[in-house]
Amino acid sequence: MTSVKAWPLLLLPFTLVSMGKAECPLPSLNGKTVLSAESILKNSFPDNSEAFVECAKGHERDEGPTSITCVNGVWSPVKLICKKMDCGQPKPSPHMTYNILEGTLFGAYIQPKCETGYDLEGSSHRQCLVSGWSGKAECILTECDLPESVVHGKWVGPRDPVFNDVITYSCDDNYILVGNSSITCDEYGMYSSPPPICKAIECSVPEVRFGNQTEGNPPYFYKSKATFECWPGYRMKGLATSVCEKSGWSALPVCDEVIITQTKASTTTNKATTTDTTTASTRSHGDQIGIGNQIGVLSVLVSLVVVIAIVILSTCCLVYRHFKHKGSYNTGEELRAKEELLHNQSV
Repeated sequence: MTSVKAWPLLLLPFTLVSMGKAECPLPSLNGKTVLSAESILKNSFPDNSEAFVECAKGHERDEGPTSITCVNGVWSPVKLICKKMDCGQPKPSPHMTYNILEGTLFGAYIQPKCETGYDLEGSSHRQCLVSGWSGKAECILTECDLPESVVHGKWVGPRDPVFNDVITYSCDDNYILVGNSSITCDEYGMYSSPPPICKAIECSVPEVRFGNQTEGNPPYFYKSKATFECWPGYRMKGLATSVCEKSGWSALPVCDEVIITQTKASTTTNKATTTDTTTASTRSHGDQIGIGNQIGVLSVLVSLVVVIAIVILSTCCLVYRHFKHKGSYNTGEELRAKEELLHNQSV
């Protein structure tokens, strides 16, 4: 009996030793390190056992051991240092650059950008992944649709217009182009301006001052003619017929007024005489009319002065003769009449 009771006492130290060597729980790691696939498959981690760690996806080992040890139920510190992997600069692509604002480390985004006149095809953003930069992108030359055709005209240019290609328009005979004669395919795949239109050449109703139109009726299209004549008292300067050209009417005639001016000159001798001289001149109806009027007024004034002078001179002559005749009667005939009367009385 004594030996049976002593047996548990002999096993007690071994039990206490086994109880001091506790197992470690599953390691708890930060985001940069993870358990290896081998360690994840283990169901338990007894004392003094090891667990292996490695860098998380997108990270790579920088320095430190890749294992930790279970000691008295506690894991030793993780000394593995991991850093983000670097995708580096993206592979160059023609006519493309990148906006790299977040860098080139794992998880960062970059934005491809095309040169002016090129369109981006593919991913508008690319991300640094374990396999490298995600997605694909390329820059292709910007294209424009075929230009619109115009009525009574045509266009000349490439059949597949791309950036900076120029389309040139022209009109048929008897038509004039209204708008831009050329348009350019721009960086957005649009044309620099709307296509022009071809409009029939048409002139406005012609007008000639102081004249009448004798031939030609509206509408006046290209090469139409209009003929004019001047009013009575006006003389035509230029051709009587004008033609509708692309730039408008050819030179229209001008009707100038015919101005008749009179000048009077007077000379005085024993008798007053007046000589009239009449001249005819043709002057334009603008400033020339004013000059003619001034000459006419001056002629009238000169004539008026001459007439007044003649009247005054004539009056003076008449007065002089009157007084001369009256004086001779008083000194002669009247005296003789008195003497005859006295003689008769004495007889």
